[in-house]
Amino acid sequence: MDKNFDSLAGRLEQNVYGSNKGKIRLAMLEFDMEQGLAELSSGSRLQILDAGGGMGQIARWLAAKGHDITLCDLSAEMLAIAERENVAAGLNERITLLHSPIQDLPQLLSDRRFDLVLLHGVIEWMERPQEALAAVTPLLRSGGAMSVLFFNRNKLFLKWGINGQVASALSGKPKKAQKLTPMTLIDESELRLVLANNQLELLSKAGIRIFHRFFTRQLVAAVDFADAVALEKHYCHAEPFASLGEHTHLILRKR
Repeated sequence: MDKNFDSLAGRLEQNVYGSNKGKIRLAMLEFDMEQGLAELSSGSRLQILDAGGGMGQIARWLAAKGHDITLCDLSAEMLAIAERENVAAGLNERITLLHSPIQDLPQLLSDRRFDLVLLHGVIEWMERPQEALAAVTPLLRSGGAMSVLFFNRNKLFLKWGINGQVASALSGKPKKAQKLTPMTLIDESELRLVLANNQLELLSKAGIRIFHRFFTRQLVAAVDFADAVALEKHYCHAEPFASLGEHTHLILRKR
């Protein structure tokens, strides 16, 4: 069963997106999208589908740029937060909320074609991630772009090994399930094959949050936020760092 964040919406809002780790994730995602998607700043009014967009942080950023967003999520609680924040930002008329699993989008949006589709932090919480790609790719117009952000399992394995969690690092499974550790650990090479089979051509890859809070007990309070973001920007596209982010961000274009 796919993960529904109704019970964790408040915790995510406060402990993740209200913290520097969440703010760095958003800052880097916005940076990389602006770097890789020239159409965001072309003056055209794009039609954008944010599939599994949660509380709508990226949707509001894009709406503020003048684009029209359809924000879908499985969690009613997450959408309630999104609606509240959309209204507060004066962007509710540019963002349409849709309470639905991603798998139902082909039927609900059968008459729509989008210029950009976002799948950010969602496929790793699905029992069958390929279903998300199969659902949203037909909704993307030819030549349109897709932005896919997913949890990097290799960074998790590396942290387990460095922190002495040898059994977990060897097995690729946590000793004890954590609520905010994704249910499906994505193999990037397998994901790339699925993307290619869906006629999606890779344009760029970036590591998102490579350095911040790498070690369990790292003292991060002394690091200036602007400096932390500058460091992330400097290395996010260069290997091996691009493969060592807490999340991996792929930008693709439909052939």
